[in-house]
Amino acid sequence: MSYTVMARKRRPQAFETVVAQSHVTTTLQNAIRMERVAQSYLFSGPRGTGKTTTARLLAMALNCEQGPTAEPCGECASCVAIRQGNSMDVLEIDGASNRGIDEIRQLREEVGYAASQGKRKVYIIDEVHMLTTEAFNALLKTLEEPPAHVVFVFATTEAHKVPETILSRCQRYNFRRIPPTAIVEELKKAVDEEGVTAEETALFLIARKADGGMRDALSLLDQVIAFSDAGITEDAVQNLLGLIPRDVYFDLTQAIVERDGARALEIVDELAREGSDLGEFVAGLMAHFRHLLVACAAGDLTDENLPEADRVQYAEVAAQFEEADLVRMFNAVGELETQISRVTEPRFWLELTVMKLVQMTSSVDLQVLISRLEQLERGLKSRGMATETRRPLPRPQPAQKATSSKPDTRVREKSEKLPPPTTASKSSPPQQRGNGRPVAEQPQEETPPVPDVSSEEPPDFSVIKDKWAELVQAVKSRSISVGTFLAEGRPQSMDGRLLMVSFHKQSHEFHANQVRRSRGLVEEVARGVFGGTVTISCKVVYDDNKEQIVEERNAEEDERVQMVMQVFSGEVIR
Repeated sequence: MSYTVMARKRRPQAFETVVAQSHVTTTLQNAIRMERVAQSYLFSGPRGTGKTTTARLLAMALNCEQGPTAEPCGECASCVAIRQGNSMDVLEIDGASNRGIDEIRQLREEVGYAASQGKRKVYIIDEVHMLTTEAFNALLKTLEEPPAHVVFVFATTEAHKVPETILSRCQRYNFRRIPPTAIVEELKKAVDEEGVTAEETALFLIARKADGGMRDALSLLDQVIAFSDAGITEDAVQNLLGLIPRDVYFDLTQAIVERDGARALEIVDELAREGSDLGEFVAGLMAHFRHLLVACAAGDLTDENLPEADRVQYAEVAAQFEEADLVRMFNAVGELETQISRVTEPRFWLELTVMKLVQMTSSVDLQVLISRLEQLERGLKSRGMATETRRPLPRPQPAQKATSSKPDTRVREKSEKLPPPTTASKSSPPQQRGNGRPVAEQPQEETPPVPDVSSEEPPDFSVIKDKWAELVQAVKSRSISVGTFLAEGRPQSMDGRLLMVSFHKQSHEFHANQVRRSRGLVEEVARGVFGGTVTISCKVVYDDNKEQIVEERNAEEDERVQMVMQVFSGEVIR
């Protein structure tokens, strides 16, 4: 006794029963009612979404004994012959096996003959993208000016491979992937007719595996029914189809939240020992993090095609993450998905990515931390408790070279104010050398103390603007290059001791960078010129009023970054 598979048994016999393609069926029905039927159509879309079925329904509608009609009866001789594939007026051609120019030439000879029984001759060419270039070229003239009684329907899963010259001569209809909820509804009807009990979660697993194809879903249902004796259960579907249980993804997510790397690696080890497809696990992990991201951003998953219990669980787990964390995790898994099919050790790369996900939860946006520290600093200043946290650490200056013949007046003036060098006391005996001769005691150099500016008033901004040219000349006396770069800048604003120096974009960012790198020298000279300590910050001003703060390339040398790393025991990753 022959058995008809469910995919053929449940093939739609009317436009209304085509699932999730109403945008196509409604248009075709209206075209038939208005007598605006085109002479060539192109149906494109994923496999198992109803392309060939819709083409047959169009042929039935055009050749029905009561038609052409938008609702073929399905009972007349013409409808029955088309449904059984016996109609002489409806020819289904496989483009993969009839792809040469000879087959197309034969088709061109046959299109001139009138329909033998019905009103129209309908040629359905499946997988039309498989035709050769010569075959497409031979078909062009026929498509542009076909006989009035001929209708061409092309079906393909890869419309991008069809030449533009063919596409321009066809009305194109795109078939969409069928949503899992719609597939589940059809599977419920199928199991009811078969007298089989099935869990809804098991049907959702079948729909997820079908990936939007109704034919695939019905074929999987046939397979599951043959596997399960006591009804279709979630465990039976997972065991038969090799699907990864959703609980595994939630267990891994919990390990990430708890930063439990050992547990995360244990989950990967269990998958490997059970022989699970790691590539399929990564694809499921991508979908898992997508659901979490949607739940975190939208607050729920009401629009997702998931069972109610899964939607609730995703909402609860997503509340433990920030959107930025989930985006970074999603990107990390996406990179793994592109690599895992090409690497020789997929388990190693999966373990590496899992450990990255575990460590990601500990990272914090540096700019957020700096903003918090600045807010704390402003709060301390408002209460009179602030310290000069933004003042750079004092930098040792290189010793002055004595090669210049010109005396350094500035150094001489300072030296005149210093106390006389300490000499040996008259009462203390002179030190003896090894030969017994007395040696005078050498004076001890005193290290000048680091100036304490906590109680020092910062210089007035008006003074800084008035003495800016004097500062430039003083810096040039120390370093001609740094003074030349500084001359391109202008004092713009003063915030406490922070002096903002602006550089126009025509001066290039290079000048600002060089001043920023020599900030210690400029600040030292500025202290003597302005009579107070300032901290230099540089920025570049553009014509469109946009400003870019010029920072040191080495992040570790920025005092704000140093403060963040000290307070939070962090490290600079990038």
